[in-house]
Amino acid sequence: MLRDLAEKIARQPAPRGTGRYHYVRTSGSYLHTARVLGGTTTGVVEQSEREQWIAPDGSGRLVVTRGGESVQPTGDYPPGGLAAAFLTAADPDALTARLRDRNPNGSTSTAVKVFTGVWNNQVVPGALQRLLLLDLARHSDLYVDNSFRGAGVAVGHLDPEEPFQRLLVFDRLTGSLLGAETTALDGAGVPVPTPAVISRTEWLLSGHTTTTTTPPT
Repeated sequence: MLRDLAEKIARQPAPRGTGRYHYVRTSGSYLHTARVLGGTTTGVVEQSEREQWIAPDGSGRLVVTRGGESVQPTGDYPPGGLAAAFLTAADPDALTARLRDRNPNGSTSTAVKVFTGVWNNQVVPGALQRLLLLDLARHSDLYVDNSFRGAGVAVGHLDPEEPFQRLLVFDRLTGSLLGAETTALDGAGVPVPTPAVISRTEWLLSGHTTTTTTPPT
């Protein structure tokens, strides 16, 4: 399935806008934990929105809102303040080496996290997405989740060492990543009843900008 999606990348439109900043806007729900009096840990899954503008030198701006209010890590960042290890498709061998550096043990769970991490951090043009999909397809324990009822096609992984299920949701026509979801299964040790979705991200918009004040057009 992933190799089939990789071959559809030609249908993916070029990234919006121009400029040095990588703009990414996402919406999601995530598990937040807190330790209360007596040492008990509590948890709640909360909805949040995130906009980010990141330049190659690590400068930029984050806007994170929860319940309509700005929360950390909202703010402006100087050079080096944000992760900006952007990947490109210019040298496929160098890209492969950098992906191996991020996943030295070759774990499928880590490969899924690395894949979503790239999308969280930068604009992903079609050529790069194709190479990322082909690299992910090397992992034979990924499966197509036919029970998924949302838009797109879902590829999943059950962690053999920890009770978590991870899903990646792709556009059937273009191969673009639409969303990602992590479910804590029974025995996961999280402070909410299980099974429970503890992380869900939807990618809404990405592109390049010349400033940190507006999204790409």
